[in-house]
Amino acid sequence: MKLNAILRAAVIPCAVSLSLVLAGCQVSRQAGQGSDAQWGSATGPSSASGSSSTDQASDAVIPVVNDSHSDFDRLVKNAIADVQAFWRTTYPEVSGGKPYPELSGGIYSVDGTHLTAAVQRNACLRQDPSGASNNAFYCQADDSIVYDRNPQHLVAQLGAKYGDFMIAAVIAHEWGHAIQQRLGVFESSPNRATIYTETQADCASGAFIATAQKHRAPHFAITNQQLENTLLGYLQVRDPPPLSVQQISHGNGFDRLSAMADGISNGASFCYAEKFFSRSFTERPFTSDVDYQQRGNLPYAEMIDPTPTTPDGSSLQIQLNSFWSAAAQSIKKPWQSVSTRETDHPRCDSTNTTEFNYCPSGNYVYFSDQEARQAYNSLPDKQQNPQTGQLILIDNAPADYSLGMLFVYGWAMAVRSQLFHASTQDRDAILAASCYGGAFTASINTDDPSQGFALSPPDMDEATAAVIRVVPEPQAYGAHGTTALDRIQSFTKGYFGGLPSC
Repeated sequence: MKLNAILRAAVIPCAVSLSLVLAGCQVSRQAGQGSDAQWGSATGPSSASGSSSTDQASDAVIPVVNDSHSDFDRLVKNAIADVQAFWRTTYPEVSGGKPYPELSGGIYSVDGTHLTAAVQRNACLRQDPSGASNNAFYCQADDSIVYDRNPQHLVAQLGAKYGDFMIAAVIAHEWGHAIQQRLGVFESSPNRATIYTETQADCASGAFIATAQKHRAPHFAITNQQLENTLLGYLQVRDPPPLSVQQISHGNGFDRLSAMADGISNGASFCYAEKFFSRSFTERPFTSDVDYQQRGNLPYAEMIDPTPTTPDGSSLQIQLNSFWSAAAQSIKKPWQSVSTRETDHPRCDSTNTTEFNYCPSGNYVYFSDQEARQAYNSLPDKQQNPQTGQLILIDNAPADYSLGMLFVYGWAMAVRSQLFHASTQDRDAILAASCYGGAFTASINTDDPSQGFALSPPDMDEATAAVIRVVPEPQAYGAHGTTALDRIQSFTKGYFGGLPSC
């Protein structure tokens, strides 16, 4: 987050960043219809069943160039088999009835630290051998797919940390690019920004995930927990916050996951319709050297302080009260400003007090220092040794707006309680708060210098991580029967549709 009033124009040196060449993601949604009063009755989408049969297919037999016959190569071949089966069935739906053309250039298993003569036959690797390291990609030049199997590099680390199905999602993304090639997407608009085609491939991955949820991916039995892990893993392949518009390529974590969620909800035909490219994106570059040097994070003390001493006198809590006061006025209802209390023992008549929540009887959001600090340091991220290429995935990078989202949900629960006399501790409350949180977040995601308190470029990723993992923790608001996908879909709906969509 940033306080625009104290920032100046940026002069930022170039930076080298690590990213996986998967699809960037972003969803664009039409604004919600109906009167303002409708936003009090949001319930959100239904939970998809996460259970599945434990009987899985035998390992796939698929030719792979430089196959090491390791467990990881076996996993990738199983993913390829299921993704290919999906597209043999689905391709006629997006191609006007034409049959699916098989991949002609083959699959390449690569050790990103050492390319053999066999893998150097690949057209893209001949042009850029270093492109294989920490990567998976579709090679348009010879219609092939390449992945780095090195266990210390990104792709294998994603599978090790987030589960086998994360690798299936990666493969499905790359096949999304192969489908673009078959449909002429690259040729039809050669000057289209990369983020659009990357987004579309993420959407295609989501369409495949939806079939796995229906038990149509024979090698994978996906549960809600496995899907949550996959969503968290996808955050790890986001673009790093760019320093210029030209550095935007794949999308931030919110953009990527919202596209994937679109594919899960709407299927492959939605992903490959021409109107898909009318979507909007939230990724944007740093505009201040101060903000860049802080990596977009205000100090912890400023995030929990409702009355900061900054030049413009702004804070997240002040902004929340201002936003909801105006929203309440728009539907002719009174609003009582919410306060905060740092305490390990909240004096609230709620039967379900936790460490971070809203107290309806006192109209305040309470929190413990321990829970707030854990939320502040909760972003999934990655670190790389530049000499060895060894990658380490971490879970505790600083994330001021992950903490901020716990306050955002608290104020949303106040809306439920004050304006609509509705429950704050059930499924509908969590989904409504997710939608309200999206609408509020959109209101402060701006570079407008007249708005003192606003989001920094990394904050959308921090919000997304919080919605998936921090908000539903039992010591915070709890999941109350919602899935990570439910909450992401509701948050996205509110972000792009505003309060009328909630």
